[in-house]
Amino acid sequence: MTNQKRFHSKQYVLRNYPDKISKLDLGSGEYPEPGYTHLDIQTGKDVDILADIRWLPFPDNFITQEIRAVHVMEHFCHPEFSSAAIQKQIGTTTSVLKEVYRVLSPGARFVMVTPDFEKISQSVAKNRIKLEQLQQWSVGGHRNIYDVHHWLWTKADAIRWFTKAGFINLEDANPIRGWRKIRSLNWQDPSRMSNPSWHETEWYHWLFFVGTKPN
Repeated sequence: MTNQKRFHSKQYVLRNYPDKISKLDLGSGEYPEPGYTHLDIQTGKDVDILADIRWLPFPDNFITQEIRAVHVMEHFCHPEFSSAAIQKQIGTTTSVLKEVYRVLSPGARFVMVTPDFEKISQSVAKNRIKLEQLQQWSVGGHRNIYDVHHWLWTKADAIRWFTKAGFINLEDANPIRGWRKIRSLNWQDPSRMSNPSWHETEWYHWLFFVGTKPN
């Protein structure tokens, strides 16, 4: 699936980041977050480190403050329901979490944003959102071979897998909270770009989850 020979090596990272990296953005792609070092599996003008997330080219405890992964973790498969061959080809949610944990310094945190399958399913069942929203969130955008979803998370998944990887201080950090805020969401067409609050409906259906590597 990938050609590791073209990726940046650990030696490259140590040479270019001798003082370690404070904040790392995984799979930053076309939307790099300011203030972060950007890592992606595909080249791009804002990509600082070209690498496969499954095998990060960092020594242990190399990221001192935070790793951020926005709409990345859904691209890996379930550690039990998928076959051994698929797990080897794609990588699993838990194996990636363990790799993230490995490179974080004690006290640093992992911030994940991913589609929340429980909330999406509930909204579809109540006819709050269109069926195509479920389809898009379920399968991905298919803009390239990497833009395919292999597992949609629930909060229960996150608690179980983050805990198994060793993370503590787990937190559901979704910014859309409170009944009053939820009532104001644009349920019928959350993707309409002309609607000023469309993104809040999207955020409601995403799982914002945080875990910390213990000291």
